[in-house]
Amino acid sequence: MEVIDVSGQQCPDPLKTVATALASAPAGARFKIVTDDYVCYMMLRRLMALNEVKILEADEAGPYSLVVEK
Repeated sequence: MEVIDVSGQQCPDPLKTVATALASAPAGARFKIVTDDYVCYMMLRRLMALNEVKILEADEAGPYSLVVEK
C-alpha cells in the first residue's frame, strides 16, 4: 500500500497529487492518504466519492487519514 502524505499542504495541491496517483493506479490499488488539514480531509473524501473510490478506513482524530481502494 502506497502512502501519500500531503501534510503541510493546502488545497487544491493535495487533491491534484491524490488525483494523479489514482489516475495512474490499476484497479484494486490501495493508498493511505494522510493530511493535517481538516478541510482538505473533507475535500479528499468528496474526491473519493466523485471518482467511485472505496474508503476502507477513515481516521478523523488527526492527523487525518484515509485508506482507499481504487
